[in-house]
Amino acid sequence: MQRIVIIGGGFAGADLARRLQRKLPKDWEVLLYSRENHFVFTPLLPEVVGAAINPLHVVWPVREMAPGATCRTAEVEHLDFEKQEVEYRGPDNQILRENYDHLVLGCGLDVNLDLVPGMRDHGWALKTLGDAIELRNHVIQQLERAEAEPDEDRRAEFLSFAVVGGGFTGVEVAGSIRDMLSESARFYKRFKLEDIRVNILEAGPRVLGPLPESLSAYAERKLESSGVTIHTGVSVSEIKADGVDIGDGGFLQAGTVIGSIGNTMHTLLAESGLPSERGRILVDPSMQVQGHKNIWAFGDCASVPNAYDGKPSPTLGQFAVRQSKQMAVNLLATLSGREPMPFSYHTRGMFAAIGSGKAVGNPFGIKVTGFLAYMMWRAVYWSKMPSFARRTQIAFDWAWDLLFRRDIVELSTLTTSQRHKK
Repeated sequence: MQRIVIIGGGFAGADLARRLQRKLPKDWEVLLYSRENHFVFTPLLPEVVGAAINPLHVVWPVREMAPGATCRTAEVEHLDFEKQEVEYRGPDNQILRENYDHLVLGCGLDVNLDLVPGMRDHGWALKTLGDAIELRNHVIQQLERAEAEPDEDRRAEFLSFAVVGGGFTGVEVAGSIRDMLSESARFYKRFKLEDIRVNILEAGPRVLGPLPESLSAYAERKLESSGVTIHTGVSVSEIKADGVDIGDGGFLQAGTVIGSIGNTMHTLLAESGLPSERGRILVDPSMQVQGHKNIWAFGDCASVPNAYDGKPSPTLGQFAVRQSKQMAVNLLATLSGREPMPFSYHTRGMFAAIGSGKAVGNPFGIKVTGFLAYMMWRAVYWSKMPSFARRTQIAFDWAWDLLFRRDIVELSTLTTSQRHKK
């Protein structure tokens, strides 16, 4: 069997495996490597943090997405381009190898926890389902700690939250957390909603920079009115256990700091020797890695030229999925002896949920705000769910959220043996 090896089970990799399995010749197989056995619908992770949807409803087993592909839940540690092999570690920690005829890199980007001093020790990232669940638990724990804390100053620290970065993820997680806190504060006796502070720290002049200025202004007004304080034009110099150092000697108290900035190149790619720029693999317009005819890269890990505007593709899910579609066409064309085609895509627009049942967006260049934008935002993501079952589950979650208060149950992982140890 000849083999196409795909590394990465995100938007790009999982979707490509699904497309290829249906159209490859019978003497070819698809082998997909993924760190985890599931695909994560990352745009909805802020909703998990804010307890708006069930955590299991934003993931889907890669094996179900591409049942015809061979899937390995393992992390590739080395690439040998001369032997055309990938090297990974097996379940007994042994080094295993697999050959390839074509290699497709869709590793995405890793979170750079060292971008801001103190982020690794005191900050929270939001990249995986585990991050979202752990952060959700932490937010609820902060409420419980504040309720048990008699000292007012210490209680204020527990009830202060800061999101570093005012992009899409930062704004959405801040709005989602504020919604959960607003609905939950009534159940606690030692503090009121007015005692809770949620802040967004953005180095640029406004939040949601990729959107038109009028939509950013609307988002800022609505976030402020819901209780989120926005600080623009500020730089974070250090993150500490009780807050962040900002600007020239300023300090903002925050018992919880969430980082939504800073990506870095995947370690596997950084050590591969492949050509890169600004942390992304350099590819030609057809997504072939420069200097290699049987190595391809797409998604966030690659700087894919967009023939539509001549610019590198942004790191957005909609681009990754479109690149996956073109990648499948290009691989099949190459196997048939035809020339691959350049990637070209015109974005259909972007949305950002801002909490309180509101959103902003510019579908097809039309500016939309408020509840209508919120329903459109949900409809877009709902339509992209990978299965009918997930669409049904997400629809039920959102309907429940409209009718009832959010759940503040901590998803505890405390085991019986741990309880006895205490």
